[in-house]
Amino acid sequence: MADYSGRKDAPGREQQKVVDRAKSIKEKHADRLKRFPNVIGVGVGHEIVGGKRTDRVAIRVYVRKKLPKDQLAPDAVLPDTLDGFPVDVIEDEFWIHQQPPITLAERVVAHTFLRGGISIGNLLLGGAGTLGVSVFDNRTGQEMLLSNWHVLCGSDTCQAREPIIQPGAFDNGTQTDLVAELVRAVLSANVDAAIAQPLGQRPLSKEVWDLGFVEASDVAQLGSVLRKSGRSSGFTLGTVSDISADVDVNGYPEGAHHFVDQIVIDGSFISIPGDSGSVWVNDATHVVGLNFAGSSSRAIANHIDAVFAQLDVNLDPGMSVQDWQPLVINV
Repeated sequence: MADYSGRKDAPGREQQKVVDRAKSIKEKHADRLKRFPNVIGVGVGHEIVGGKRTDRVAIRVYVRKKLPKDQLAPDAVLPDTLDGFPVDVIEDEFWIHQQPPITLAERVVAHTFLRGGISIGNLLLGGAGTLGVSVFDNRTGQEMLLSNWHVLCGSDTCQAREPIIQPGAFDNGTQTDLVAELVRAVLSANVDAAIAQPLGQRPLSKEVWDLGFVEASDVAQLGSVLRKSGRSSGFTLGTVSDISADVDVNGYPEGAHHFVDQIVIDGSFISIPGDSGSVWVNDATHVVGLNFAGSSSRAIANHIDAVFAQLDVNLDPGMSVQDWQPLVINV
């Protein structure tokens, strides 16, 4: 059987062809693989051997508990390969990262300028998450703040214009900390995302704490190193280990929610409760993903192009505080 999993020297375009081929194989077999006992998801990433990442592209199967083959019934044993790609079994479970257990004091106070990486939340919902980044509404051209559905909305009954506070209620935010109103929120197979419109008392900045100004987007690449800035864990680094993960994520009102085509980023405690809504950027400070869930060793993020498409927003047009501040100063 042909081996499509790639070579150590497969660069750039050739490597992308291998990844694209693996995605098609994953999609072909995903439904069958999800029916195996204990399986919570499938994806595409580099094979892990002996705890170390290799350059071979594999079909990844996520399980709640990794068991030896001799403890499994014959029909419960996952295949070793699929259409030339190795099958890599990963033990993990994923939860939304709201309801923070710890606090970074400087991020949970009221900020005069709203920027990515600080505490935010829906007053009616309670809790706290992270303000991600400044975006612009394609329908109105107005500047919006981006975070998660489960941070700014949190229920099937949430309504436009619900009060958004900074800091979030978990961080002692109250009605006096009202900074924005909910505009749109989407929980779908691809994204957990929402936007809110600032009310003007505290201007929204294009800056993200520790990351700088974020004004462009890009596509996440397998094996690349990403950075994020979250309310709870602060600045963290992680490596893209899966570029197309279909996984169950726990913690939603209905229980586990199934997502498709997600980014998985590896690293120890790189995303913890309270980091929901933060953005992942690459080495060019281009945003590639919207953080929303994870485990002690992984983060899960929506592809940012899917977020922009489903919320009907972008990073470019409109006027933010950085644009009008020089105008005010020079008058």
